[in-house]
Amino acid sequence: MKINNLKMKSEYDLKRHQELQTGKEQFKEFLQATRTSHTSSIANRTKIRVAVASKGGGLVNQHFGHAKEFEIYEVDCEQARCIDRRPVTPYCQGGYGEAEVLDNIIQTLCDCQAVLVSKIGNCPKEQLQAKGIECVEAYDVIENVVLDFYEQYQMV
Repeated sequence: MKINNLKMKSEYDLKRHQELQTGKEQFKEFLQATRTSHTSSIANRTKIRVAVASKGGGLVNQHFGHAKEFEIYEVDCEQARCIDRRPVTPYCQGGYGEAEVLDNIIQTLCDCQAVLVSKIGNCPKEQLQAKGIECVEAYDVIENVVLDFYEQYQMV
């Protein structure tokens, strides 16, 4: 087997190489600045709050009307974290609900985009939705439900 020796003329232009390297570095800096500002503006725009009714154990496992407090989660594209606990008077009083109590609960949750509960009656559900608060019935780990809701919320 015979290998032909190829001769290539090598012309190295140091000045041109330096110009290209400088251009690459400037472009990388531009991209990084653009990504940082774009990412932070998206993150700021897409943070939402959700209220969770829980008896503990890290689960969405409380009926809306029986909740004595709601855990408030702030959610963005990277994480869900509990930022507050808001005490309320339970809405359900032995099979019926008090309108004034419901009004107070809605006022307490007015900065939330959703309330996550194991169960909710039609009256409170309709009134929450009228105020722009979605009602999600689930029985699962809080983070799972919160992040699932966030994903659906982003699609709308």
